[in-house]
Amino acid sequence: MPKKSPYAAPALDRGLDILEHLAAVGIPQSQTEIAEAIGCSQPELFRMLARLEARSYVLRDAQTSRYELSLKLYHLSHTHSPIDSFRRAALPSLRTLASSCGHPAHLCVLDRDALLVVTQVRGPHPVSLSIEEGSRFPIETTASGRVLLACLPETERDAILARSEVFPSWSKSRQREFLSSLTSIRTNRYLYTTSELTQGVSDVSALIGKVDGPVLGTVAVSCVSSLLGSSTDPARLIDFTLKAAAQISSESGIQP
Repeated sequence: MPKKSPYAAPALDRGLDILEHLAAVGIPQSQTEIAEAIGCSQPELFRMLARLEARSYVLRDAQTSRYELSLKLYHLSHTHSPIDSFRRAALPSLRTLASSCGHPAHLCVLDRDALLVVTQVRGPHPVSLSIEEGSRFPIETTASGRVLLACLPETERDAILARSEVFPSWSKSRQREFLSSLTSIRTNRYLYTTSELTQGVSDVSALIGKVDGPVLGTVAVSCVSSLLGSSTDPARLIDFTLKAAAQISSESGIQP
C-alpha cells in the first residue's frame, strides 16, 4: 500500500500502479485485467498505457493486445547503480568461493525490508541449487536476512520487524527465541543453519561490512548435501565464506 502524501499526483500514481502490477504478475495482461487490478477506468488506462508504450516502458503484443514490461526499467536501475559496483567488486571472490567449496555462492542486500539476491555464481558441478538474481525473500526466514538483522543497529532492526508481516504473526515465545538467536549471530558475524525455505539444503551466510556500521550485505553458500565432490563440512564452509566476506569488504572499501 503506497504511503499517503499531502502532494497529489494522480496521473503519476496510475502510471506507477500499472508498472507495479505488471511486475507483480509477471505475465502479459489485457487492458481489462489491468483496469480491474488497479481500479482504473478504461479510458484513463488507455491513455496511460499509450504513453508508457510510447516511452518504451511497456510492450504491447500486436496479435493479443496484451501488455508486459519492457527491459527499460531494468536498464535504468543498472545505470550508475551502487549495487552494480558492489556486484562487480564481489564477483571475483564469489567465483573463488564457489570453486573452493563446490557449491553456488550468492550476494544479498537489504531492500525495502526484504532480502534481495543481487547476483549468483554457480558451483563447478553440473547439478546445483540455483537462486535467481532479483529474487526477494522475507528477511526473517533466510540465513542472510538474519545476519543482516543481527548486525544492524538495534533501532533499525526493531523498525524493520515492526513493519514486517512475518515477525508479528509469530507467537511471543518464538519472537523471543528469534531475537535471542540474533545475539550470537551478531557476535560471530555469520550463521550456519538448515534452510527454512528448501528441504535438504544448509545455508551459511557471512556479513559484508561492519556491525553497527556500513553494512553492505551478505555473501552466502547454499549447500546441497548430495552433491558429489562438494565440501559439506560446516567448519570448512564457514571458513570459506568468512574469507570471501572479508575480501569483498576490502574490495568494496570497508574493512571488517
